[in-house]
Amino acid sequence: MGRVFKKKVGAKREAEEEKKEELVVKKKAKKEEEPEPEPESDPEQEEDEDEDLSDEEAEDVDDEDDEEEEHQLMDFDFEAYPPSDDDRDGIVNMLTQTFLRADIDLKSMAEGIIAKAPHGIVLTQAYDNDETEEDFMAYGLCTTVVLNENKDNVPKFIKDIFVYLLNRAKKGAPTEIYKKIEEIQEAGNGQAALFVNERLLNFPTLVVPQIFDSIRTDLTGFDTKYKTIIYIQKLRIAEGDGSSGANDKAGNSSSGAPPKKKGKMGKAEKKRAVAAALANSEIEFDNPEDRVLFELKEGKEVHFDYPVHMDVEPGSKFHTVEKDGKKYNPFRRLVIMDDKRFDAFLKKGSEGVIV
Repeated sequence: MGRVFKKKVGAKREAEEEKKEELVVKKKAKKEEEPEPEPESDPEQEEDEDEDLSDEEAEDVDDEDDEEEEHQLMDFDFEAYPPSDDDRDGIVNMLTQTFLRADIDLKSMAEGIIAKAPHGIVLTQAYDNDETEEDFMAYGLCTTVVLNENKDNVPKFIKDIFVYLLNRAKKGAPTEIYKKIEEIQEAGNGQAALFVNERLLNFPTLVVPQIFDSIRTDLTGFDTKYKTIIYIQKLRIAEGDGSSGANDKAGNSSSGAPPKKKGKMGKAEKKRAVAAALANSEIEFDNPEDRVLFELKEGKEVHFDYPVHMDVEPGSKFHTVEKDGKKYNPFRRLVIMDDKRFDAFLKKGSEGVIV
């Protein structure tokens, strides 16, 4: 890619401890320089002066710490390479962002991705003559994985993926989406694939056009063309605005509609009710380019959302976040699209940076 990005290094805890030590030293030095207070002085006034002085000292220390942190920036040259054996662990880490705590053989899946090289892109730090283990860390992964290439000898990780997809669809998707996944599994013609598009959170989107263009170019050379593509997106949905209580239930479906009955609802009607509530909520995509998929007119797609906050460790950057006074809970969106929508998505993403 040849793009240079900056990444902070150094332990935050060490910086905080150094700041505290400097503050203590400055306080001691200041006290030694100060003359003994007069007996007539007001204790409350002295306390206020000490507090003001401490605040000023703390600000000075903060400024010094910020300057020191600026000097602790390192330039990394991120480049795109086809998947290789050295990337196995990094690819697994990327896949865990898609499949949170899922019972899927991700190591075998990573090996399957590597076996398809040169198809696919792994974003890594540019190599030099002194390569270390950190050089092989994956910062992004973009590729496709065939889901139904060999019906008689299906790899275990493919079986695992379908079990995962069907379980999620059974809990939160309309019946037609569940049946669609079953049809893909049974086809065995190699015309369905999983699109994997993962990057570290908040990674610069400057890399997207070149990555999408590379994937689109690869697909034109495939003997067997994809007709159906499944894509699992990462997104966050705001609480409130009709979505209260929906975060623990089913997700949003593009084919769902709010129920008209006000009496006791069946499972299908409950799913549609939750879908309608989520559809009116604010949504933020972890990958900014993902929203474009639903603005396109070419082809067709269906999708549903499912909550994953129970699968994320509390305090994780992928857990619930608060923005402008609103809480955004983590979800995944399972999209099933045809080849026309997928090609239009890749084409749009390759034309320019989407923010």
